[in-house]
Amino acid sequence: MENANAGAPGRPVPLALVLCLGLAACSGPGTGVMTLEELIRRHTEARGGRVAIEGIQNLEMKLRIVEPTYMADGVYRADRKGRMRIDVFMEGKRVFTEAFDGKRAWQLAGGEERAVEAGSDGSAALRHSGQFPTNILGLHEMAAHGHTLEYAGREDVAGVAYHVVVLTLDDGFTTRYYIDPTSYLIARGRVRKALHPDVDPARTTIETVWTDFRDVGGVRFAFQGSDTDLATGRLLQTTTLLDITPNAPLDEALFRMP
Repeated sequence: MENANAGAPGRPVPLALVLCLGLAACSGPGTGVMTLEELIRRHTEARGGRVAIEGIQNLEMKLRIVEPTYMADGVYRADRKGRMRIDVFMEGKRVFTEAFDGKRAWQLAGGEERAVEAGSDGSAALRHSGQFPTNILGLHEMAAHGHTLEYAGREDVAGVAYHVVVLTLDDGFTTRYYIDPTSYLIARGRVRKALHPDVDPARTTIETVWTDFRDVGGVRFAFQGSDTDLATGRLLQTTTLLDITPNAPLDEALFRMP
């Protein structure tokens, strides 16, 4: 998954298809590029197909988050209404919760009974979490959610000539996705943001590398993700999925602000 704002130390833890049809470079012999439409089709098939992806109405993920100064476990939930929640635990004790109820975002510290609204950057990050095509939604669904995709050609990273797709969410937030030319799965992502915006708003370019893809409910998910500061090469965070449960019984109250 792409973390929203989870796991900060001390605060434990969108498709009008822009096709390149009509451009010679998009289909010329030897270019190795393709139309956005074809790329999305191949990616969707690689993940399990439209029916399987769209059949997941909600997800519950158990995960482990490791940063240089701490380790925590989390339970992340998201649904097709755009709602999400993550509860973070240390040594079995809940230390932090944050969520987006479809309209607003909130946070609840461990031991507290009353939640507070998240800041503007944190709220945006939480909302984005339920829109990204690496969590519950598929890449082929972005237009229906008001977002835009653009094919940016090929880019060589570490000896692999990835297909690059730029996603612009309906609020202007952009992410570059790197689709593996063999598996057609999203293997990398690059985005300029703060890792924990409500703790430190300073932005940097973060590269996420996704590995260990497994089939769950007919859909392939990456069970391992690592975030690195692209400018310094410093490892910021690793996220390991311990378990994924699609379409689990979901209590509507989970998303409501206490």
